[in-house]
Amino acid sequence: MKEPRMIVNEDGEPVSVILSISTYKKILDELEELEEIRAYDKAKKSADEILPFEEALDKFKRKDV
Repeated sequence: MKEPRMIVNEDGEPVSVILSISTYKKILDELEELEEIRAYDKAKKSADEILPFEEALDKFKRKDV
């Protein structure tokens, strides 16, 4: 199947796309990675205190959060 296949309305304008499951999953994986990169970039720009994971976990267990 040639990808992507488009479904068009009465005016010939594309309204939907048909993808293989493998292509769809690849797109989802790429989007998830992009979200993680954006979250990292946002956290890096933040003025919040950065703690190592173990230290943050210890604080949480002590209810210092």
